[in-house]
Amino acid sequence: MGALAAETIIFYMYDEPQNVSIVETFNSSQDEIFVDAKLVPTGEYEAKIMTLLAGGAEMDAYMNKRSTDIFPMVANGYAAPVDELAAAAGFDMTPFKGYDKAIKIDGEYYVMPFRGEAYFTYYNKKVFENAGVPTPETYVEKGEWTWDKFIEVSKELASGDGKVYGSLFYTWGSQQVFPADQRGLEYITADGEVDIDDSLAYSFAMRKTLEDAKAMMPLAELKATKTHYSQAFWAGNLGMLVIGGWFPGTMQQGRDDGSLQGFTWNDWSLTRMPCNEPEYVTVGAPTGNVIHIDSQKKEAAFKFLAWFSGPEGAVVVAKNGLMPAMFTPEVQDVFASTLPDETAVKYYTETKTNRIARFNAYGSKVEGAIANMMEEYLMGAIAPDQVEAVATERFEEIVNMTD
Repeated sequence: MGALAAETIIFYMYDEPQNVSIVETFNSSQDEIFVDAKLVPTGEYEAKIMTLLAGGAEMDAYMNKRSTDIFPMVANGYAAPVDELAAAAGFDMTPFKGYDKAIKIDGEYYVMPFRGEAYFTYYNKKVFENAGVPTPETYVEKGEWTWDKFIEVSKELASGDGKVYGSLFYTWGSQQVFPADQRGLEYITADGEVDIDDSLAYSFAMRKTLEDAKAMMPLAELKATKTHYSQAFWAGNLGMLVIGGWFPGTMQQGRDDGSLQGFTWNDWSLTRMPCNEPEYVTVGAPTGNVIHIDSQKKEAAFKFLAWFSGPEGAVVVAKNGLMPAMFTPEVQDVFASTLPDETAVKYYTETKTNRIARFNAYGSKVEGAIANMMEEYLMGAIAPDQVEAVATERFEEIVNMTD
């Protein structure tokens, strides 16, 4: 009698090369389960996965790219809790306790995190060398790496004519409010109360200050040219990029396909993101996978997700340049050999406090509102002294529309 055929599960995910590589590694590592990966373009994933779910597309599991989308997924009956599946499989969820806010709803686990998250300052050593400016870890070690220092250094790095920019924040709403996120603002609490303070206006003013000084590529230009943050960094004329823990994998991709222009793998590094708070805190929510509530193969789907999130998968995630949700000695060894220098290893793997902002039923709408407000602010339609009042009004509208 021949070997039994592998049980096939249908899995939707966004088409980043690292994700494809991880799934291929799983498929080749065993013959009990085969993951039939359905790829959706990364930039369209949030909208398309919701359309697929609403339309009843056949699937057993799927990636949840924007963490706050789990709320409508659960509310609309697209997500299955995994507590009983984990207990039956003997899978320990304890290592993910620090992410509970982002993976549990009403006391039940719905998300299996495979990627942890923290934001960092990535920097091009050559840009700093050409400007004669100390690299950011110098200020971190002195306890001076605040957002005011970040603004100062960005201006020092910039050429002033748009040929060299000091820093970059991308177009997402979350990229506009780093200081406010680090402060711990909820924007709208789970109870529907507006929660903001002066760190929101500070965050908005920071981008305008940098754009006015030609130290940051304008948000309008980023959107008009559809320039991806990786392309901006790979171009070799950007000093600093504040982005998440997945970026080392993106840099590996750029190295391997020859996209790094004017600098090499050894010419970049990373350190902490700037912070104005008394104790250092970074931001970012984990990325995870979800089992479809209508799947007829939940046990097989869970085995795949448990591998993805567990110790074996964590090593594979790390080898692909992503920050796994679970750190083990084997994962530490991977980063010691895959990050560009000791500084990067030190700050990437250090124990850190992570703020998970906007994680409630209002979160996805808040992110969109912040993005729209920033565009209006940069065009002068919202004055600096109006930020808190306008934000309060917009957030109250979200509460009223959601309820």
